[in-house]
Amino acid sequence: MPFFERIQRFFILACAALAATPAPAQEYPVRPVRIISPSAPGGITDLIARIIGDRLAIALKQPVIVENKPGGTGAVALDFVAKSPPDGYNLVVGFAGANVIYPHLNDKLPFNAQRDFTPIMQVSSGSNVLVVHPSVPVNNLKEFLAYVRAQPKSPPYGSWGPGSGGHLAGEYLKLLTGIQMFHVPYKNTTALTTEVVGGHMQIAFLDTFNAIAQSRSGKVRAIAQAGPSRSPMLANVSTLQEEGIDFSVGVWTGMFGPANLPRPIVTRLHAEIDRILRAPDLAERWLSTLGYPTAPTTPEEFARIIARDWDVWKRVVVEGKVKGE
Repeated sequence: MPFFERIQRFFILACAALAATPAPAQEYPVRPVRIISPSAPGGITDLIARIIGDRLAIALKQPVIVENKPGGTGAVALDFVAKSPPDGYNLVVGFAGANVIYPHLNDKLPFNAQRDFTPIMQVSSGSNVLVVHPSVPVNNLKEFLAYVRAQPKSPPYGSWGPGSGGHLAGEYLKLLTGIQMFHVPYKNTTALTTEVVGGHMQIAFLDTFNAIAQSRSGKVRAIAQAGPSRSPMLANVSTLQEEGIDFSVGVWTGMFGPANLPRPIVTRLHAEIDRILRAPDLAERWLSTLGYPTAPTTPEEFARIIARDWDVWKRVVVEGKVKGE
C-alpha cells in the first residue's frame, strides 16, 4: 500500500475511534451532577454528600445537586442510581449496610448489589463500638468476655434494629469468640442510646457518633471498636483486632455510579474527590461531623473491600441466622 494511502487510512481509523468514544467521557461534565443521599437531610450520607458536593462543584465547574431519597435501608437511592444512564450525572453515597449487608437480608431488591454499580472510591471507614452501662464491672475486652461467659444466662445486647450494623457486629463477635448473647433490637440509634444510658440495656453496639458523645460524658463505657482502625475521637479505646479478635470489617461509606460507568469519568471523579478528601482544611470538619477521618481509596481497592465484606457478612447472616425486619 502506498505511503499516502497508509497515512490516509490511519487518519480515517483514528477519527472513527474518536467518534466511537462516548460523548460523556469526552466532554464530562457539561451539565449539573446529582449526588443521591440514601438518608434524609442531616443524616450521615446527606452530610457526606453535601461536604463533597460543595467542593466538587468548584472542581467540575458545574452545579452539584444533593438529592435525598431515603427509605428501604438505602434501597430507594441505590435503585434510582442503578437504573440511571452510566454517564456520571447520577452518583450515590453508598454505605456498607445498604450495599453489602441489606442485600443478604432481602432477596427481593430491585437491583443486583454486586453487578449494578461502579465503585468510584471509599470516602470514610469507621467502627461500631461495643459499649456497656457503667454499672457493668468491666473495663476492657478481656474482662467483658469473661463477664459474659460467667453469666448464668446469656445476657442481652442491643442494636438499632434487626439486620443493622450493630446487630451484625454482635453476631460476628459471638462467632469469633464463642460467647453467648441474645439480640434486642431497638427502633433507631436514639432509642437504643436512651436505653443504654438509662441502664435498661447494659450491653450494646452503638454507632461511633453516639458512642463518642456518651462515653465522654461518662454515661456509657466504651469497651472496643469493631472496625479496622481506631477513631481519633476514641483514641484510648482499642479495636477488636488489636485485642486479638480477627474482626477487621468496618462501617464504610463510598461513592458509586451505575454499572459500566466509563473509565475516563471514573478517573476524573476519583481524582477530584480524592483531592477534596485529602485537603488539610477539611480534616477537622470531617472528623467533628462524622467521628472518624476520611479514608480515600482507589476504585480497585474499594472494590476489594466490598468483595471482602460481602463474604464476611454473608457468613455472619447465614451462621448467625440473622433476619431483617
